[in-house]
Amino acid sequence: MMNRIKNKVINIDISSNHYRLERLDDRKYYELWKNSLAIADDYGFYIDFYLYLRDRAESLNLAQIYVTLEKLCGESGKFFDDWKGSFSFPFFLEVSKAGHEFDYLLNIYDHRGSVNFGIRKQLQPHDSYDARVIHQPFPEEFSRQDINEFITYFYGYLQGYFEEIKSSYSQFFFKRIDSNCILFGYKDGNFFEEHYDDHEEYTRSLKLLETFLL
Repeated sequence: MMNRIKNKVINIDISSNHYRLERLDDRKYYELWKNSLAIADDYGFYIDFYLYLRDRAESLNLAQIYVTLEKLCGESGKFFDDWKGSFSFPFFLEVSKAGHEFDYLLNIYDHRGSVNFGIRKQLQPHDSYDARVIHQPFPEEFSRQDINEFITYFYGYLQGYFEEIKSSYSQFFFKRIDSNCILFGYKDGNFFEEHYDDHEEYTRSLKLLETFLL
């Protein structure tokens, strides 16, 4: 269960594991990122999970996820590719499993219209792993099953949190993903996400949204 949120720290219990997430600013995240290993994404899981949500009309769009994360833990960082994405919410993630604690990083970010949960393992002084390659999960610390269960649970929490805040939200905003001609944001009471096949139409819609900022 989600125990508490305090000072941008989130505590989660899933089965016998405990997870402590602490929001990081970009400077601190980059500092820790330099001393970490990339853990491989499970793209098959992502596809199955998002199809499951879509088929049940339970998926959050980009605007809804962005606002929920912003309300939950503060403004987005800038640790993302601004051609292919528009937000980044990095965390320090402490995994407590079988009486031991393991240090990880979590970055929730969008990439070409999809939301990813990037996991990295913090290196310890005695570690000799090659940080230049992407590694599979470490089963004794944060296994593939653990990671997928964590993502599923945390996404469910975002869904619940969005339901709590959506009726009181009223601030116009928009974000752009130029690589895939996607616009999303909040306008006239709607959390919108629009995909454009025609670049000229995308540009016209972008310019129209920009007029609301004047």
